[in-house]
Amino acid sequence: MQPGMFKIIDARSGAELEGCPIQVGLRPTGELPLHYGLQKVINEDVRVVLHLHPTYTIAAMLAGIDLSNLVNQFPELGRYTSVAPTVPDVPPISQELADACIENLVLGDDGSVLYNIVGIDRHGVVAIANTPWRAMEHIERLEHICKIALASRTTF
Repeated sequence: MQPGMFKIIDARSGAELEGCPIQVGLRPTGELPLHYGLQKVINEDVRVVLHLHPTYTIAAMLAGIDLSNLVNQFPELGRYTSVAPTVPDVPPISQELADACIENLVLGDDGSVLYNIVGIDRHGVVAIANTPWRAMEHIERLEHICKIALASRTTF
């Protein structure tokens, strides 16, 4: 990921923010309810909501691996990344998806979050952090462990 791959928009209007270097031709995500839903309720220190579709993580969920249990089996993951219970298969680009992710990330009244990342069954993951790079690290750690788990053919 490079800075030019991000588009900075006003979540309410969808307008590009002036003065921000934005790559031409990008459009806001269809998952705006998810991103905006989290942004408006999380603590100010957590400013990034990153939603990706990592192959091995999705495959692990499809194989029945419980991601929140997997973290307990691998100290390198659990030391830096907390994994929420997986959101069930819900329609993408929906308020239902946004609400389920918010619920599973366990937000406190003060905007704090209990987990850094949540899997969405048959869809992808959402990671939250204070920078895009930290959010990406959560996803990369989980993806790495899912690849190992799938290669081992062990159920977790």
